[in-house]
Amino acid sequence: MTAGGLVFCAGTRDELIRAFDADTGAELWSAKLPVGGYAPPSVYEVDGRQYVVIAATGGGKMGTEEGDAYVAFALPEE
Repeated sequence: MTAGGLVFCAGTRDELIRAFDADTGAELWSAKLPVGGYAPPSVYEVDGRQYVVIAATGGGKMGTEEGDAYVAFALPEE
């Protein structure tokens, strides 16, 4: 969860990462990953800017295409 109340999750067969409002549960954003992101996303901050990163490797028990990528997104500045 971010300081601004966003919850990120992935791990679905549609290979999307999503952001939800922590208070309402409403989906606010999504993006397609190169392959499934079945690891938990991590949030970090550099020079006051927040980022979310996820390992996208696919495969496993989900039976999706395999890959090897780390994907990072910058959160909008407030």
